[in-house]
Amino acid sequence: MNDGFVNENILAKYINNHKFNEYNTNIKSFLKFLFDSNLKPALPFKAEQKAGQIKPDIVIKHNGIQKFISIKKGSGNSVHQEKIEVFFPYVESIIGRRELNNLKIFHYGDDSINDTGAIRYNAVECKTRYQKEIRELNNSFNTWAHLTKFLDRFLFIGNISSIAVDAVYHGTISAGLWASREEIIDYIRENNFDVNAVHFGPLSYQVWGRNEKRTAKYPDRRYVMQIKWGNLANDLKNIRERNK
Repeated sequence: MNDGFVNENILAKYINNHKFNEYNTNIKSFLKFLFDSNLKPALPFKAEQKAGQIKPDIVIKHNGIQKFISIKKGSGNSVHQEKIEVFFPYVESIIGRRELNNLKIFHYGDDSINDTGAIRYNAVECKTRYQKEIRELNNSFNTWAHLTKFLDRFLFIGNISSIAVDAVYHGTISAGLWASREEIIDYIRENNFDVNAVHFGPLSYQVWGRNEKRTAKYPDRRYVMQIKWGNLANDLKNIRERNK
């Protein structure tokens, strides 16, 4: 079973049907953060996993209020995955066809915009070969009016449901880091994340499986994009330190 799913289940079960003073110090701090002045130690908390491919992994209810939480664990966190047949039209609706063609060149990595090139390049080769396209993409993707829409799609709302994430939690029952949606948005807006990869603030774009040698066990992964937040834990730590 997926380790992340198991961690979500453990957290939900630990929080569910208990009162504030029954939790460990870490979870107490997180619940204080979530509910603030609405926290009532005498009232129980309810928690459950959310089903389906939506951004919130668990919902926590207390004192008539519910909070939707995205749970992450470990390093190199993948925060979004989507078939390009769905994602490419969305990109075009935001930044136009010319920039979409730049993304297609980078994604296919075969000098074409329609997956017809004779030679397919690996991820490292693509970053070198398509520097101009990457630079133009990053300038467009990281324009704040565009970036806020992509952050909602990748982190907070997704492309399936309208339920929005209230906070991101990284860790386990015993130790965690967290930030609200508003804190993450402010942090990304106020910092520079200029890197040589296609990126959306601190989030990087990659192809799930480039299949450059045409021998992949799962060739269809070539037509799926992924978004990763490689420094998630460190960025959440920076947010918590900044907002103490």
